[in-house]
Amino acid sequence: MGTLKIATVNGEWMNDWFTPDAEAAAFKPTFDDDGEQGVTADAAGRLGALITAIDADLVALVEAPSRAAELALFIDEYLSVNGAPAYDFVLGDSGGSHKLALLFRPDRARVALASSADVRMVIDPWLADVDGDAVLDEYRYTRNPLACVAEVEGGTLEVIVAHLKSNFVNRGREMWENEAQRPAFIRQALKNRRRIATEAMRIRRHLERRIDADPEAAIIVLGDLNDGPGQDYFEELYLAHNVTDIIVGSPYRPERLFGHAQADVPEELRYTAEFDDFVTNEPNRRLLLDHILASPALVRGGGRWRRSPAPARSSTGPGRRSSAATADGATSAPPTIARRPSPSPRPERRGCPLSGRRPRGRRYRTGSRAWMSSSTSETPASGSSAARSPR
Repeated sequence: MGTLKIATVNGEWMNDWFTPDAEAAAFKPTFDDDGEQGVTADAAGRLGALITAIDADLVALVEAPSRAAELALFIDEYLSVNGAPAYDFVLGDSGGSHKLALLFRPDRARVALASSADVRMVIDPWLADVDGDAVLDEYRYTRNPLACVAEVEGGTLEVIVAHLKSNFVNRGREMWENEAQRPAFIRQALKNRRRIATEAMRIRRHLERRIDADPEAAIIVLGDLNDGPGQDYFEELYLAHNVTDIIVGSPYRPERLFGHAQADVPEELRYTAEFDDFVTNEPNRRLLLDHILASPALVRGGGRWRRSPAPARSSTGPGRRSSAATADGATSAPPTIARRPSPSPRPERRGCPLSGRRPRGRRYRTGSRAWMSSSTSETPASGSSAARSPR
């Protein structure tokens, strides 16, 4: 019987740490951090320390670098044990400088991309009205989800890593505070939320097809969905709905509901980011943007998967808070709160989720869960011969 821990981590602009794609992959000594100079070794070291502290078997890495060679450098330098890399990985081919990756321990899992036939209906373009003009236009993901299949001890786990459309509005604060420009800001903010909603709906349609075909399918959807529970200012007053609840499913079909990793976490701990919100004038607003969702088979347990005890709280040192929704079992459990060493907070650099501005203070957002397999079979060996791996 083995336990599999799964995590999602937002690397926050990792691509800034590396040389341009036209050059050989290498770390730059420093990088631009919103007009200030960041030290690459410090930022990469903090991220490596956080991932090491979480100690997950599968790690969804959002905002991974653009090249496999760069991600391999990061793992070799900051995620190695006794000179050997602790993780292998699959790197997506969509997202430009914000790619998606799935890191995995070779001794715990064998991971490969899902077949194109399985994910075609997810990533192929579809019709949607994101402008609110009642006209259906062809739409594509901002960043295609990374769909993988993990062969683990006791069974197969389908993993979908997602980074949905950002809410970013250029010059958002300036537009919001100017009454003449505020309507244009609101229109763009609503368009961004419609884009998140249609991307979430596309994933949900795929999940429904899978669960209808196999109610016992073990599926994890995780990553940065750029929205959280409840309705923000624009969702409540203009759209009248939350945009990421779509992925979870409908309570009218409870047997198809996905479970959230933080569903039973105390409300004051359900967040993965803090922002100064200039729209509602709320400083240090806490939001749950990074999610781990589990299919009904994992939620209810039974079969190959069952619950196991939850871990205690932990810390990786002083710094801004970053949620690690860590749990053991086939359903939710209390979180581990991970902290990373960081520079002193600079409030003016904090972002606003309503404008979509991402805080670039390297606040690595994390979450993890663990499931226990009821099978006693040996873990399949994992080689490094997959085309996506540079090693």
